Amino acid sequence: MDWRALEARVDKAMTRAFGEQVRLSFMKGGRADPDRGQIVVRAVLHTGGDDSFPLSMTDGQSFRTRLAAGQAELFLNRSEYSGPAFEPGDSVRALGRDGQPRWEVASISDRYSHLIVVSLTEAAR
Repeated sequence: MDWRALEARVDKAMTRAFGEQVRLSFMKGGRADPDRGQIVVRAVLHTGGDDSFPLSMTDGQSFRTRLAAGQAELFLNRSEYSGPAFEPGDSVRALGRDGQPRWEVASISDRYSHLIVVSLTEAAR
């Protein structure tokens, strides 16, 4: 089997298994762009880092924490996404998570064979 075909199958399986509903809001000048309406899609949203960091260093002891806020990445399967192109400043809201957190698009990478990877930063409240 061709490795690209196998990769495409794995990417689709990942979206089915780990995907969640997210609302994509396309912005222009800080407001909703009427030419690119909001859409809801299923995508893999990976939040936070896989690392922890010290909160304090007193008396040689430290507490470590792991945060699921701040930076995130959205993985969209290219074969299933037919919405508008992303631009920095667009908005992503996780509809199935408590509080429906929101992020802003920081950058977009379409260098992957079957995925569009959208780098996100925590949106200002």
